Amino acid sequence: MRLAAFIIVLTVLAGAAAYATLNAFNHFDEIERSFAGQCTPVAGIAGPEDIQIDAVRSRVFISSRDRRTKEARGAIHVFDIANPLGDEGWRDMTMGAPTQFEPLGIDYFEDGEVRRLFVVNEAGKSVELFDVKNDGMLVHLETFAERRLTSPNNVVAIGRRSFYVTNDVQPGRNTRIGRIHFLTRQASGQVLFTNGTSWRVAAEGLRFANGIETSADGAHIYVAETAGSAVKVYDRDKQSGALTLAETIRLDASPDNISMDEAGALWVAALPQPLSLPSHAGNPKKRAPSEVIRIDADGAPQTVYRDNGRELSASTAAARLGRTLIIGALYDEKFLICDLPAGEI
Repeated sequence: MRLAAFIIVLTVLAGAAAYATLNAFNHFDEIERSFAGQCTPVAGIAGPEDIQIDAVRSRVFISSRDRRTKEARGAIHVFDIANPLGDEGWRDMTMGAPTQFEPLGIDYFEDGEVRRLFVVNEAGKSVELFDVKNDGMLVHLETFAERRLTSPNNVVAIGRRSFYVTNDVQPGRNTRIGRIHFLTRQASGQVLFTNGTSWRVAAEGLRFANGIETSADGAHIYVAETAGSAVKVYDRDKQSGALTLAETIRLDASPDNISMDEAGALWVAALPQPLSLPSHAGNPKKRAPSEVIRIDADGAPQTVYRDNGRELSASTAAARLGRTLIIGALYDEKFLICDLPAGEI
């Protein structure tokens, strides 16, 4: 009898813990469609996970990979925002280098003399550096790897060879321990910095460090804390690269990638129900809701786009240029080009 009672108590406690976890990640919330603009899908690009805009040339870089086919090599596509159906957008611009290529987070850098694309490569637990040609073709220049970079997720460039990269969970997001870290919100995430030669841990104690962005003047770094449902704002020491936590912006969803528009507003793609992702990963008929949040200079978050997954599942990136908002996803074979209403400009 005592053993039976003990088993019952354990079962009840396990069920309560599971319910608490699901509830903490909004799993029981009803997600309704909410967007004041109009979106058009561009189909044919598998897993458009991250998006970067070249505002000068009105084009967009998209990291792409079919994550349901483990053997698939990823690609980087370049689309003309005014003509997304042009033939050039469907080519892989990397010309096949490197051979083992599973792109995730990307960042576009331009300083007037060079144009470069920094790409997180899951296959090598590395950051790949490409030179961007006038036609958008990418020439591979260099691979950056470091023993502490166990689970790179996203990258933001500070110079031609210097950057910050998020290390989402130290055990690795695809490991069993890494998944436990996410579910229990363990603060094992980090931000690493390299000047192109030496590396340092610039920030740590993050609950799944994901997207990363810098302010236009380089004085601040923004990091998406996915399991913490927050965006961390850091003051940046431009000499050493050290980061000091200045502010935490709380969200009602789990943020993924972050981009900054020309007005200085942050655009955050988020998962309102992140625990719906595993079922969506295994079955494309299972939906995962999407959300896009804008954070203005005053730090107040505002939901701009929300969908139950019917139009786009598991949004991972959002980038804005003028009245155009482009939204990417982790598994869907499409991205959205949306017209923002005048009130969102």
